[in-house]
Amino acid sequence: MHEAASRVLRDWRRKYKPSPESTVEHALLAWFDSTACTPILAPVRPRNESRIDAGILTDMSKRLVQDVAAARHSGGVTPARANISQPPGSQGSGDRCRLIWDALRDRIGAERHAVWFGDVPQIEMAMSAGGGTVAMLTTGDRRTQEWLRKMFKADVEAAVRQVCGSDAAVEWQMAPADDAGPAPQPATASLPQASASRPANARRPATRPAPAPSTPRPASGHAVPVRPTPRLEAFVVGPANRMAHAAIELAASRPGEMSPLVLHGPTGTGKTHLLEGICHHFRTLHPRASAVYLSGEQFTTTFLQSLHGTGLPGFRRTCRSADLLAIDDLQFFVGKKATIVELQQTIDVLQRQGRQLVFACDREPDSLTDLGQDLLVRLRGGMTARLLPPDADVRRGIVVSIAARRGLALPADVVEFVASRMTRHSRELAGAVNRLEATSHMLGLPITLAMAEEALADLVRASARSVRLADIERAVCAAFGIASGTLQSAQRGKKVNHPRMLAMFLARKHTPAPLTEIGSYFGRRSHSTVISAQKAVDEWVAKQSQIVLADATWDVAEAIRRVEETLRAG
Repeated sequence: MHEAASRVLRDWRRKYKPSPESTVEHALLAWFDSTACTPILAPVRPRNESRIDAGILTDMSKRLVQDVAAARHSGGVTPARANISQPPGSQGSGDRCRLIWDALRDRIGAERHAVWFGDVPQIEMAMSAGGGTVAMLTTGDRRTQEWLRKMFKADVEAAVRQVCGSDAAVEWQMAPADDAGPAPQPATASLPQASASRPANARRPATRPAPAPSTPRPASGHAVPVRPTPRLEAFVVGPANRMAHAAIELAASRPGEMSPLVLHGPTGTGKTHLLEGICHHFRTLHPRASAVYLSGEQFTTTFLQSLHGTGLPGFRRTCRSADLLAIDDLQFFVGKKATIVELQQTIDVLQRQGRQLVFACDREPDSLTDLGQDLLVRLRGGMTARLLPPDADVRRGIVVSIAARRGLALPADVVEFVASRMTRHSRELAGAVNRLEATSHMLGLPITLAMAEEALADLVRASARSVRLADIERAVCAAFGIASGTLQSAQRGKKVNHPRMLAMFLARKHTPAPLTEIGSYFGRRSHSTVISAQKAVDEWVAKQSQIVLADATWDVAEAIRRVEETLRAG
């Protein structure tokens, strides 16, 4: 972009021949430096020079808009650009080409024209077999041509007929393969890229523009390596996640039948893997379909940016035209009323069209009461699947899978050591394998059990942290929506007494605290009260009883599992 600024300034000097002390030139140079060559559409006259011709600055800014837009797109997204050509024997065709381009610029605006068509278009005039005039517009590759025709076909045809007469025609042709560039994209696109096609039984055209991901590029010009998209076939299936995996496969193969699909579970159980995996699997099963994956933060941020600017129609078109929309971290929407309303409307539009929606959150949807009943009712209308922390078999499978992708040879005893010590979530397992690979590389030795025990000693200690009574209380309150401090109060009703008894039972199971300490913590009760609570919960488990926790009735085994999940998640 600095080259574009230098070129514009050089042309200006050649045209206007300013003096060395020209205030205009100094103002322009200061403007380039202060804005880092970012174009502005309304240049301001410098305060210290009243004689500056405002038209000069306006012309400069327009030219800068065009050149900077071209420089901005040159890293990977290039607007259509070419040169006016005058075929041999076509006297005056160049003038008509220029008039056509001027008419098009007047119709769509100078800024849009500069971004999408460039300042030097390529139009050739020819005669049709019937003697009529044909304007041949040369663009880049096929995607470029389809996008420009979709957006500007009517404007181009109107400009041609305005100059060449009402019987003139327009032909679109692609540039030679050497000149073809990537498809154009607006500079403000910020959503992840979605596949730009639809199933064969779609009701609307198969091709539509998809916002391009912003992939950073280093100064060398080589693309930064991107994390590979997780695949469904790489997901390690076990009792803790089998239902969720089966639901994802059904949703991908029969979209719309169980929509919305909501996955929930603590961190590190594979929710994001499944959401990214279904998008890839969906495109594989339906090559002409579009799938969009967004995190809750991406959806919210892009929506708010679009709301405060002019990109709201484009944002809605991207989300509401997707055949599959996957949104992660649903809990991020809590307290964001405007975003929740937008999400509800998006769900309604996609549901009416029979599209597939997939969500993921870190807890059961019913516990996200701050999302509002309207959204929760929509989520209950599909299917809910829980993911539990991985059991021993799943953890072993995850370790083997990660090692295979890295090309590491892990002995069976090392795999067993890692899987048995890192028990909270899958990210711990990945971190342990990373540590082993780095240690092996540093020492130049193969990975052995002794090396693993020494290299992972601090990670093992952190994973096996002791559970405190405060952790038990916090987990019970969080799992059932109980106010903090309630379990330590003197209240004795079922809504408080049952959760307190459950907390005492779990304290006996997960902490080394003596009876007197447990009783004292939960409301200064005696050790005999703790013993009675433990016996009562054991009896509930044996009889598979229903117990009252806060404002709801729970199966006791499900209640215990819910609290233990919260404890594992930290």
